[in-house]
Amino acid sequence: MIALANYVMKGPMQAYIASIAFALLAIWFTPVGFLAGAVIALVTLRVGLADGLKLMAATAAVHLGLSGVLSGSYLAGLVVIIEFMLPVWVLAVVLRQTNSLGATLQFAGLMAAAGLVFVHLLVGDMPGWWMNTFNQAVRPLLDQADVAYSIELIEQMSNVMTMLIAMFAVVLWFSVLITGRWWQGVLYYPGQFQKDFHQLTLPRNVAYATALVAVASIFFNDASGGLLGDLFGLLTVILMFQGLAIAHHAVLRKDLSNGWLVGLYILLAVFPQTVLVLSILGLADNFMDLRSRWIES
Repeated sequence: MIALANYVMKGPMQAYIASIAFALLAIWFTPVGFLAGAVIALVTLRVGLADGLKLMAATAAVHLGLSGVLSGSYLAGLVVIIEFMLPVWVLAVVLRQTNSLGATLQFAGLMAAAGLVFVHLLVGDMPGWWMNTFNQAVRPLLDQADVAYSIELIEQMSNVMTMLIAMFAVVLWFSVLITGRWWQGVLYYPGQFQKDFHQLTLPRNVAYATALVAVASIFFNDASGGLLGDLFGLLTVILMFQGLAIAHHAVLRKDLSNGWLVGLYILLAVFPQTVLVLSILGLADNFMDLRSRWIES
């Protein structure tokens, strides 16, 4: 990974070669787009906004064009651009201007929240839309292949699918961004990324918004068409990152084994409830400043 970052920063041509190559590979294996986005983030953070924009535009154009030619549709290409490229460049611009991971994470949440509001206004009944999509596009394939499924489980998933996509988008965008930031730190400011991540703190208005949305969703979620519940889920995953920063900081300050962090990430992968636990930790930190307390102790 560091060798890749070194190669990218040798010159503009190397950055274009790496970013476009990963974008082309993403046509066949989408997760490779992660590396294309990280290259765009690194160039934007280190070289400049205009250079990052040019790189992002060229990478997106090549990916979109070839994916359209190969598949006959530009939809898959647009999805990869939205997943790994355009939002990541925007967040890199915000991080470059603010030099604050917390403010940048908040902006990622605002972008996802705007998307949630837009689709709810556009579609209205999101669970119904997901069920119709399943019945029209997926159900015939499952029936044809004689695959057993639970319609009750599908209905439950339709109620939370929009929220899960918004949560996933923020996690993905911010993960790609901080990969580029980590590369920048390793190459030019050794040790700085760890310090910045350990001190990641969201603006306090995120905590206030979370409390307000949580209460409002109890009484008005159905009236909002599920929008308030979706926004609450989005806010919890944003606060989760602050909880992760606290956990990483605690392991360092208390001189604990990194196995604690490995265990934490395993819990995150296996038990979704861990997101809520970490978000509560992040929420509490907004008011109690937990990290400074154990530094003083």
